[in-house]
Amino acid sequence: MRMQTSDGGPVHVRVVDGFLEGSADDEGSALDLRSTFDERFAEPRQAHADRFCWDYWHVPGQYTLHRTQAASYFSEEQFSALTSALTEFGQQELGCREISPPWLSFYVDGCEQVLHADVPQGPFAYVLSLTPWEERTWRGGETTLLRPDVLDYWRGFDSSRGLEVGDLLMEVEPEFNRLLCFDARVPHGVRRVDGVRDPRAARLVLHGWFTEPVPHFEGGLDEAAVEEGLAPAVTALMEAISPPCVVGLLAVRLEVSAEGKVTETIVLSDTLVVDPSQQDEAEQCRDGDDERAALLAEVEEKLGAATFAPCAAGPTTVTLPLIFD
Repeated sequence: MRMQTSDGGPVHVRVVDGFLEGSADDEGSALDLRSTFDERFAEPRQAHADRFCWDYWHVPGQYTLHRTQAASYFSEEQFSALTSALTEFGQQELGCREISPPWLSFYVDGCEQVLHADVPQGPFAYVLSLTPWEERTWRGGETTLLRPDVLDYWRGFDSSRGLEVGDLLMEVEPEFNRLLCFDARVPHGVRRVDGVRDPRAARLVLHGWFTEPVPHFEGGLDEAAVEEGLAPAVTALMEAISPPCVVGLLAVRLEVSAEGKVTETIVLSDTLVVDPSQQDEAEQCRDGDDERAALLAEVEEKLGAATFAPCAAGPTTVTLPLIFD
């Protein structure tokens, strides 16, 4: 059994460029969705139902933007293609089975989002940009995220150097067809947009959350066989890591051969950070990186030892999210 990880540390932010491929004639491509938006704002003197669906969301000092539900804005074919692409990404790359209903929002002069966190919505948030970023003539619009090391500020504090905004905040430009996915616990916002009033030239994004990190599988084995094979290994793992001194999500994919052996364990997503409150209370807990490393070693050992019934129908892929909260 071989275990694949990223770099041994938590990954809180991912950027995928060229997410929705295809031309403007392909249903649900980034160009197709963008074309629909441009067409509906092409003639500002025209009044029609597609222009009346926008909610001007303003919470003083926190949120200012124009938003609508993507399901009611795009055609069924466009919306289905969009959500299928997002759902597949969540399942294959994050270990999340579903997505929340996507929002479509545009930002003109004065629109912004001040730092906040979307923890109750799902383990990962996303922003998919339909913004003509290279053509903009305005300022702002970047997604800002508090750098994860700032959340553990004192442990890495260096009194010999000063700090500026770039040391505290990460900025991600909403380039066209770029998917930004990030740990929803990380405080984030949108830099204030200045210098544009035409919606067709504004910051335009789709956004929402990846949800339901629940076990799922595909392949030869049926549900009963998967549960029977997993149960002893998961029980052994939970006993070995109790009490867990981390918080976050670790999503693991098991490749199970037709003979019932785990041939590979792949970490899909890992946002685990040490929980200081648990660390203080439990003498068994190790410090910081040692605790993470020990937990990952137990995952490799215990899940890698899982055995399943042989299956003539072929191999099976099992996705197992482990939530520490």
